[in-house]
Amino acid sequence: MADSMKIQGPVEVKDNSAERVAYDLMLVIANRENPAMGNECQARKNSSRLYYLNLYAECISTVKYQQI
Repeated sequence: MADSMKIQGPVEVKDNSAERVAYDLMLVIANRENPAMGNECQARKNSSRLYYLNLYAECISTVKYQQI
């Protein structure tokens, strides 16, 4: 796995792209599942990155009609 990543040029996410739709879907689901994310225990806060990465992977897969 790479230790660093470079992005050259602007990153553009269009409103109707699959990535944007998946991101918006992820936010809706996360807000329903975790309405009080800021008040949770430290262990849950530490695992929140993995939660969001997995949730986004599921959302992008769904938007692009792929099975995970």
